[in-house]
Amino acid sequence: MQRRQFLISSGALLCAPSSLFASSPANEQASAEFSPVLSAATEPSGNRIGVWQDSGWQYSQPIPHRGHDSLYHRRRKELLFFSRRPGRELYIVSTETGEILQTIISENGYHYYGHGCLSADGRYLYTTENHADNDGAGCIGIYDCEDNYRCLGHMDCEGIGPHELALMPDGKTLAIAIGGIKTLPASGRKTLNPDTLAPGLHYLDLESQRIVEKVAAPHFQLSLRHLDVGSDGSVLIGAQFQGRLPSEQALVYFHRRGETLKAMNTDELPLRFKHDYIASVCIDDHSKWAVTSCPRDNLVCLWNMQNQSLSQVWSLRDCAGAIYDAAYQQFILSNGDGQLLALKPGSSKLKLLAYSAGTQWDNHLSLLV
Repeated sequence: MQRRQFLISSGALLCAPSSLFASSPANEQASAEFSPVLSAATEPSGNRIGVWQDSGWQYSQPIPHRGHDSLYHRRRKELLFFSRRPGRELYIVSTETGEILQTIISENGYHYYGHGCLSADGRYLYTTENHADNDGAGCIGIYDCEDNYRCLGHMDCEGIGPHELALMPDGKTLAIAIGGIKTLPASGRKTLNPDTLAPGLHYLDLESQRIVEKVAAPHFQLSLRHLDVGSDGSVLIGAQFQGRLPSEQALVYFHRRGETLKAMNTDELPLRFKHDYIASVCIDDHSKWAVTSCPRDNLVCLWNMQNQSLSQVWSLRDCAGAIYDAAYQQFILSNGDGQLLALKPGSSKLKLLAYSAGTQWDNHLSLLV
């Protein structure tokens, strides 16, 4: 079986070796061998954003609502934290003092979807947004990082509910996960188009500001939400099914430009979900391995990008964020139980890196490197 592990169809692991399960802080001492991470979190005192290093916050700031994703602007030495949809706030934090330097508010009639990425030269920030005043049309905001993150306008992504996006290795194209879910601020997070979703993976050319390739999801209720782009241009994308559960639909797909979406192979590991929800998607720096988190089914999956197949599965309650830490050649995972853990391909055990009682990490991690 080449180091593969078996998963039962209920979505939980039974009769598995104890080494397959994430260790709890009760029986393992945390080992601070990881790069500093950026994340949003909920603590007993409220919602926070900040940088966690070793065994505690290097610095953090309270915010009035939940955050979502984040990124590090290396050239400007600034951290960017995005509000969870339908939030309108984008926080700019100094890496030197940990203070919030600026709070950007989305343009009137727009709100953020919680994700963004930088241009190749770091000059521009691109964000996924809902043009609520245009009946929920999806768009990509353009912000000038050198001009106090001034909004320069919006690009049409030709889809409702754009969620995560990433810059392709060519530095000229954005890969955009289109969720297809129409929401408006007046109705909160309620899906207003349950029978007419049109999810997909769209590619946007930054020079022409036009969509140059569209790949439809295999099923109209298969909302494509999170993705990552490999150094070789491959894209891995995770879905969240919006119909009756469980759906029996594949939830993780591989893509290369000019091809169709290819479901990742799970034949050797009969992977079954109850709640059909992929949160974080992360590819390593060599496009060899990838991780997806499945918080509603309490699972973390390791995928082989070379043959597009499932390699290992771990049980981890309320698993959330995932990011690749190249300095330590490991994936860092977070969960709602205050744990940060290391996943190393080929190892059967998740290693506890840090623990904070009462901390609920949000769904995404970034690195301060």
